[in-house]
Amino acid sequence: MIQDANAASCRWFARDAQAAIGTHVAALQRIEHEASDRLKGLDSRPFDFLLGEARKTTAIIADPAALKDEEELARCRNATRPIRKICAGAAQALVDILDKHVASAKPEYDKPPYAATMAACEQAIGSKPLKSLIRGND
Repeated sequence: MIQDANAASCRWFARDAQAAIGTHVAALQRIEHEASDRLKGLDSRPFDFLLGEARKTTAIIADPAALKDEEELARCRNATRPIRKICAGAAQALVDILDKHVASAKPEYDKPPYAATMAACEQAIGSKPLKSLIRGND
C-alpha cells in the first residue's frame, strides 16, 4: 500500500496502472468481441461462459487493495486519472450486459453509455477502441 503520495508514485502512476491492468483490459475486449460474434452466430461459446470469464477479469481489475492505493494518489500535486477505477467500472458494465444476455435472448440495455465507459478505459490504457455489436457500432 502507498503510505503517502510520494513523487515517484505520482510520476509513474499511469504507466504502472497501464502495465498492471493492460492485459486484463485486452482480455475484456476479447470477451466483448466473442460476445459480439455470438450475437452474429459466429461463436459457439454460450453467454454464461463469457459472463464467467468477464467476472474473473473484473475481479482482477477491481482489486480492492489496488483501488485503495489509487484513491490515495488523489493527494498528488498533479491530478492523476483513476485508471483502475475507470476500467473497473467498464468491466462491471460488461458483466452486467452479459448477465442480461444470459437471462434473455433479446436483452434491453443502453449501448451508448456502455460504449463511452469502455472507450474511456481503453483511452486510459492507451488501446484502440473495439467495434462490436455490444456497443452498437459493428
